[in-house]
Amino acid sequence: MMPPLSERLYFAGRCTALHLLISLAVALMSAAAVFSLWYPPPYRALLQVGHIYLLILGVDVVCGPLLTLVLASPRKSQRERRLDFSLVGIIQVIALVYGMYTVWVARPVALAFEVDRLVIVTANEVQMSALPAAPEGMQRLPWYGVEAVAIRTPANSEELIRSVERGLAGISLAMQPDWWMPWTNARKGMEEKAKPLSALIHERAKDASALRAAAHATGYPIETLKYLPLVSSKTMDWIALLDQDLNIVGYAEVDGF
Repeated sequence: MMPPLSERLYFAGRCTALHLLISLAVALMSAAAVFSLWYPPPYRALLQVGHIYLLILGVDVVCGPLLTLVLASPRKSQRERRLDFSLVGIIQVIALVYGMYTVWVARPVALAFEVDRLVIVTANEVQMSALPAAPEGMQRLPWYGVEAVAIRTPANSEELIRSVERGLAGISLAMQPDWWMPWTNARKGMEEKAKPLSALIHERAKDASALRAAAHATGYPIETLKYLPLVSSKTMDWIALLDQDLNIVGYAEVDGF
């Protein structure tokens, strides 16, 4: 017969190992869902959310099994064990829900062409009070994926001044749904502002290899590609690669300004 301490460690170790495997499986499934539905490339890098969510998951995965290691004992009754494991499970579920909610409210919901750039807007940046004034079909934020929108011009000088004031306060036009328009209205502005990728490669010798690799990944010749700066509230160091029809066909982590 094992000594009491060895028996307890053996039992707790088995329970902890099983709990760890279950926790890892749940964490991997939730991470796969988050990064495939809400944050597909390049949004996870643009919004710098990956490491935050993975940190939350890591804490969740570690803390649950650790609590099991401390609480599990063969000397406890079945009722006591069920109570212990239920409490640990509840704590883990709360932590997981918190992590999911954190990335949910910060998910990308709009890609807006604003003046001379493409802007990624997250759900918590959208001015919700203006959402009912958005064009038909844009009055609800998507559960996943992004809504491509154009930004209209000011209706008058008063609106222009108000937009400048909001911009100085950190609220860009892309964050205001009452300024949104269907994506087709962005074409003229994009034609005027998009620049040849070959010119950027020539200007940025240190980024030339990264730009060529991004162009190669699109499958289009470099001389046919154009680009626009792609920005978010977290970074301004990206560009979107455009084909001849101004469709986004790739991305590169390079300053486009």
